[in-house]
Amino acid sequence: MEITPENLKKAISARHQNYEQTINEAEKLKVHAEGRVPEKLINDRRPSEPENIKDYRKKIYVPKTQNPINKVINSLEKIRRSQDWVISYNPDAVPAKIAEGETLEQYCEINYPIHTSLTNWMFAEGLQNYLLDANGVFAVLPYEMPASAGDYVKPYAVYFDSKSVLDFVDGDYAVLRSNDKSTFTSPAGRNTYTNGEVYIVLTDTQYLRLEQTDINRSFTVTEEYTHNIGVLPAFRAGGKFWKRENGATLYKSRISSMIPSLDEAAREYSDLQAEIVQHIHSEKYAYTNTECPTCKGTCKTFKDGKEETCQVCGGAGSILNVSPYGMHLITTGRKMEEYQLPTPPIGYVQKGTEIAKLQDERVRQHIYDALSTLNMEFLAETPLNQSGVAKQVDKDELNNFVNSIAEDIVRIMDDVYYFINEYRYIGILPDKTKREMMLPGVNVPTQYEILSSTYLIDEIKTAKDSGIHPSIRRALEIDYAKKKFYTQLSVSYEAELCFELDPLYGVTEDEKMTRKANGGVTDTDYIISCNILQFIQRAMAEDADFYRRKLAEKQAKIKAFAEEKKKEIKTVTIDMNTGL
Repeated sequence: MEITPENLKKAISARHQNYEQTINEAEKLKVHAEGRVPEKLINDRRPSEPENIKDYRKKIYVPKTQNPINKVINSLEKIRRSQDWVISYNPDAVPAKIAEGETLEQYCEINYPIHTSLTNWMFAEGLQNYLLDANGVFAVLPYEMPASAGDYVKPYAVYFDSKSVLDFVDGDYAVLRSNDKSTFTSPAGRNTYTNGEVYIVLTDTQYLRLEQTDINRSFTVTEEYTHNIGVLPAFRAGGKFWKRENGATLYKSRISSMIPSLDEAAREYSDLQAEIVQHIHSEKYAYTNTECPTCKGTCKTFKDGKEETCQVCGGAGSILNVSPYGMHLITTGRKMEEYQLPTPPIGYVQKGTEIAKLQDERVRQHIYDALSTLNMEFLAETPLNQSGVAKQVDKDELNNFVNSIAEDIVRIMDDVYYFINEYRYIGILPDKTKREMMLPGVNVPTQYEILSSTYLIDEIKTAKDSGIHPSIRRALEIDYAKKKFYTQLSVSYEAELCFELDPLYGVTEDEKMTRKANGGVTDTDYIISCNILQFIQRAMAEDADFYRRKLAEKQAKIKAFAEEKKKEIKTVTIDMNTGL
C-alpha cells in the first residue's frame, strides 16, 4: 500500500469486508468476560412475561458467567510457572557494534516499556486479549520516537480488538483505531475537545500516527517512522481456524466452546433472579368485605358519560395490594352466607421453592458444562452430584488444550521478538541472518502447573488408599511439592530430595523397625530413612548445587552422613553400657 494523503482519508473511513462478523464473534465471549448485561439474551421475553418483569430482570442482572472465564484465564497464566518455560539467548551472537545495555535481551527482559519484560506483557495483557478476541491484531509500534538517527528505537506490542481493526491485509498494511484520544480546540478557541480520534496506519515500510485536529474530522500526521522491515509488523491474534472468507483467514477463540453453556447459564440465572424475588418475600392475605372506595364495589366508573372499568381496583370491586410486603384482600361476597369465613381470617401465602432450586442447579450445571468443554471442570465453584468417574480430570485432554494455548503464546512472542529485533537493529546490522541469530529461543512447555494443590492432595490420598505402588505415590508427591512451593525453591528441592533419596519411602515407622529386626533392611538404610531431612539440609548447606548432582553422587553423600551417624550411635551405646 502506498501512503498518500488521499489514501489516508480513504483508509480511516474504510472497513474490511469481514468487519461486522469479527466483532459479533468477539462479543459472544466479551459479554460474559466483561460482566456486561447480555442484552440479546434478556431481551428475548419469556412466554407470557410482562414487559416490566423483563426490564426488572435486566436491571438486577449480576454477571454470574464472568467468574468461570476469569478462572480459565487465571489458570492459563500458570503456563509461565512451568518448569520447562525457558527463554534462552545466545550472548555470543551479539555483535560488538551493538552498544552496551542495548542488546535485545536487556531490552525485552529488563527494560521493556510498561511491563519490564515481554513475558510480563504477554501474561498480563496479551493472553487475555488473544483468548477473548482471536481476530484482533497485535501490532509492534515505536513506544518513543527516536530523538536522533543514532538512537535505538523502543518498540512495544499493542493489541487492537476487532472493533479497532478497520482494515487489514496480512503482510501488507493495517489501519487501526487507537484507544488514545487527541486534544484540539474549536476555530474560535472557545471550546477544548479531549475526545479526538487517533488512528495508526502501518505498512511493510512505514508507521504513521494520525490525530484529529478539528470538529470537522480533519487529521494531522503527528508521528511518522520508516522502519523498512519489509514485512507488516502486525498480525492476527489467531486461535482455532474458523474459515476463509473474502480472501482473509478468520479465527475462533480456543475457549469459544464455552459460549453455548455460558449463554444458557446467563439466561437461566436471569430467570432465577426473578423467581427468587417472587418467592423470598412473605405475602399476607386477609378476607374482607371492604368495598373499593371509588367504584363502591360496582367495578365500574363513569368518565365523560362513558362507563369504564374502575382504575383503582382494576375491576375487582376491592383494592388489591400485591407488593412483596403487601397484603392480598380477598372479598367474602356481599352476603356472609355466600362464603364461609375461615379461621383465622388472616394468613400468609405458602410459596413453593422447588422451581428456584431446580433453576439454581441448572445454572451451576451450565457453568460446569462450559468448563468441561475445556476439560477444566475442576474449576467449578461447587462440586455437582457427579459420579466418581465424571469427577476425574482427563489429564491428557487437559494437557492437549493447554498445550495448544502454550503454542499460540510462543507463536505470538516469537513474532513480537522478531519485529522488535528488526525495528532496533535493521540499521545497525544489514545482514538479516546475523540479526536473526540474536533472537531468543522460546520453549513450548509441556509440564504444566494447572491443577490445584487440593486436587493433587485428593489424588495422592486416593493412590494411598488404593494401595498403589510407592513409586507412583512418590511421583505424585514430588509433583505436589513443585506446585505448592514453586516460589520457595529451597523447600521444593528439600521435599523432592526426601522422596528421591529415602530408601524406605512410604514405609511406616513400625514397618521400618520390623524390617530392621528381621534383617530386611541394612542399618545404613534405616538410619538414612530416619534422618533423611536432616541429611538433605546438611548436604544442601555444604553444596549449593547438591540438588543438581547426579543420583549416584547424591546417594553417596547421604550414605556418608549415615555412616557418621552410625558411629555416633555406637559411641553413645558404648558410653551408656559402661556408664562412662
